Amino acid sequence: MHDAELIGLGLLASLVPAAFVTALKGRWTILLAGLCLIFPLLWYGAFALAAPSSWWARRFYGAAKLERATVFHDRWARRFAE
Repeated sequence: MHDAELIGLGLLASLVPAAFVTALKGRWTILLAGLCLIFPLLWYGAFALAAPSSWWARRFYGAAKLERATVFHDRWARRFAE
């Protein structure tokens, strides 16, 4: 294999788990944009706060982090609803 092929496989190997975590976090818009060739968004979605109602938030977030996720989600929704 050539170096370019190895880099491509490494990139793909990092995007698949990032897409899976983004989906578990309920960040559907980011997942869709990431799958439409804006792939760095998949990494952002994997590290960003989860949606408050997602499986990820219910499973891994305590009260304080869930409150942060709720505040972030509400602020984000208001920004784009106006």
